[in-house]
Amino acid sequence: MQCYTELLPPTGVTHALAAPFISATANNLVVVRTSLLQVFSLTKPSPQPQEDGSDSQISQFSQPEAKLVLEKEYQLSGTVTDLSRVKILNTKSGGEAILIAVRNAKLSLIEWDPERYGISTISIHYYERDDLTRSPWVPDLSQCGSILSVDPSSRCAVYNFGIRNLAILPFHQAGDDLVMDDYDPELDGERPKPGFEVEKSKDEPAHQTPYASSFVLPLTALDPSLLHPISLAFLYEYREPTFGILYSQVATSTALLHERKDVVFYAVFTLDLEQRASTTLLSVSRLPSDLFKVVPLPLPVGGALLLGSNEIVHVDQAGKTNAVGVNEFSRQVSAFSMTDQSDLSFRLEGCVVERLGGDSGDLLLALASGDMALIKFKLDGRSVSGITVHRLPSNAGGDILKSAASCSTCFGDGNVFLGSEDADSVLLEWSHSSASTKKARLGSKQTADDAGDLSDEDQMEDDIYDDDL
Repeated sequence: MQCYTELLPPTGVTHALAAPFISATANNLVVVRTSLLQVFSLTKPSPQPQEDGSDSQISQFSQPEAKLVLEKEYQLSGTVTDLSRVKILNTKSGGEAILIAVRNAKLSLIEWDPERYGISTISIHYYERDDLTRSPWVPDLSQCGSILSVDPSSRCAVYNFGIRNLAILPFHQAGDDLVMDDYDPELDGERPKPGFEVEKSKDEPAHQTPYASSFVLPLTALDPSLLHPISLAFLYEYREPTFGILYSQVATSTALLHERKDVVFYAVFTLDLEQRASTTLLSVSRLPSDLFKVVPLPLPVGGALLLGSNEIVHVDQAGKTNAVGVNEFSRQVSAFSMTDQSDLSFRLEGCVVERLGGDSGDLLLALASGDMALIKFKLDGRSVSGITVHRLPSNAGGDILKSAASCSTCFGDGNVFLGSEDADSVLLEWSHSSASTKKARLGSKQTADDAGDLSDEDQMEDDIYDDDL
């Protein structure tokens, strides 16, 4: 029975994801507003040549503006807690699929159906079993946070729910067919169990589903010390599915800081999907107790960025650390070795970090106050030797955000989307510029971020310049 009526649809953007969803070559933005799913297409008109007929150069006053066009929107029966992109075999549109996590330990895998011009649900996974949630010492699932992360190569997804439960959902890869075609029971022994069965008929697909059987493990099965997980994420540049996790053996507490200072650990685990086992690759101990998020970084930086309330820590694949304190409290709350940039006076609670793309590895930092900064890495070959944080001035786009950003996503072509629950969400365009071109910079345009404006109006664009170049 429906016991309430929704007067207005949700307006705040809680999650965002950029992926080729409608087709293999599309540039789509998937936005979630609590329980409302919207699919946009990012369009860029072709640039027009100058009036003198020259095609070699384009006037900076006729640069095209990106535009978000609303394709479809759907009301979801549940509150979305996270979403990730997945590359699966043989999607109907040729693009990627999206894995949606819903409150109370539910996962949905969706794809785009070109025939009906809308989304299609591939599978729904429920993990709210009694044997996982009946303990009197475990809070209800609705009161627990959840973490969803997908391997960059889409080999599997992990879903942390109910504090210490870890659901692992493997995905089939193109090489699975070749491996099973060469299977010989006399030579290879018993057939593997995790669901890599293939059909005998060549006319039918090798797998009836793009995923294998999922399974649930307690985090303590990976390591008995994983008692208080904080954040986890899959890492780049590993041959096997590998994720990094922040955790502590005792609950972190600001009130007991003098007794529980630097009690956080960071560990990296490699998953063996066939044996349903894991291997510990590295562990870093005595990290600051206020760390709250793991941000995986692709090349050229690699490793993972650990975000805390008062500091930023980078851990590479060998376990080497570099850290920088961004306010006056970083030295008081932690004895961890870090570079002092306390003059920035940044408060990192509720911040969002997004990569800008390109070869530099720079990251965009959006604070809860609306200020923005650049995180730059000093690279010595493939090793990180230092981290610096640079506040973005107003003339370089540092005052675009009017409130905290709730989510972010990078399109990979110079565009970054920052969603917000309190103000307008913005679409940014960034570029490096010299001092001479900064003076000729054009003003940015801004529009409101409601359903009509996102589909029909140009989004705000601005240039984020690197002051060091």
